[in-house]
Amino acid sequence: MLPMVTYERYQELGGKLERDAFEASLRAAVASVREVIGFNVPNEASLEAYERAVCAAVEVDHHYGASGGIGEGAESMSLGGFSLSGLAKDGLSSYDADMRRAIKQELTGSGLLYQGIG
Repeated sequence: MLPMVTYERYQELGGKLERDAFEASLRAAVASVREVIGFNVPNEASLEAYERAVCAAVEVDHHYGASGGIGEGAESMSLGGFSLSGLAKDGLSSYDADMRRAIKQELTGSGLLYQGIG
């Protein structure tokens, strides 16, 4: 089981969001970090990196309106009567790219980055 990051810990690590905003984005943040770390579990040496990754992911999700990334992969364009819809390039939305970048930045050197076959 992954450790819980509390609002108080978020503030200790420099977080500036209000409690409601933090809580609205926490579930999506933890899920995104879990996706990046795979089966790795934080230990005493890597706990702070994990907590910082969750906090960074909270900030990203908040920036996207606490959406959890839902609907962020769709792109569309209209020009006059012509309309084109599809997925973001390489199937990665800007939400996913921003989320992974923020998480990996905090986990680099911690030993938590998933090393298996993806």
